[in-house]
Amino acid sequence: MRLKDLSQGKCQVIIADDHPLIVFAITKILENVKELQLAGSASSSSSLLQLLQEISCDVLLCDYSFDEEGDSDGLQLIKQVQELYPHIKIIVLTAHDDIVIALRILSLKVAGFISKSSGEFSDLPFVIGQVQIGRSYIDPVTLNALTLHQLNNGKGCENFVEVVLSEREQEVLRLFALGMTVSEIALHTQRSVKTISTQKKNAMDKLGVSNVVELLKAIKGLY
Repeated sequence: MRLKDLSQGKCQVIIADDHPLIVFAITKILENVKELQLAGSASSSSSLLQLLQEISCDVLLCDYSFDEEGDSDGLQLIKQVQELYPHIKIIVLTAHDDIVIALRILSLKVAGFISKSSGEFSDLPFVIGQVQIGRSYIDPVTLNALTLHQLNNGKGCENFVEVVLSEREQEVLRLFALGMTVSEIALHTQRSVKTISTQKKNAMDKLGVSNVVELLKAIKGLY
């Protein structure tokens, strides 16, 4: 479905999801963001591929799986879009919280990954802005699980001593992993540099790393 006429100079966004409420929610979040243009939406993989032939797209917000019989699985669809339209930044939105599925999706070097259970939809304008400038994004809940998985040498987290990061510690870690400095994070979150430094140190302590090099090594390969 084409949503409206395209505007010059704006980031063109297409939504691909077979749940009307998800499409509606995303549309409401993005429709008043002046830098973005909602170019269209699709409810199946076949309709998405058809839409991409007709409309320019900069960022694709794409579900991992569609219920329509005969639809491509998520990995196949992502690969197909990447091969046909390598310039498109793909942000995967999924209800699949399985760590194996998350790792498989991230192995395709998508621009972003958001679990629908993470409650991160309200941050979509920020996320789209980040991927537009070449940064990657993983929602804090998934990032925490992936970091634990990585720190446990990829053996899974079921027998690992659970590490619980506060929401703000997760936010600081996520923004730091995106390449932002402590000062930039403080400005973005409207908190003091001292507060951000403390939250970053607390997150590192909980993750069992003692310096920035170890922290970056622990999350290497997730972006």
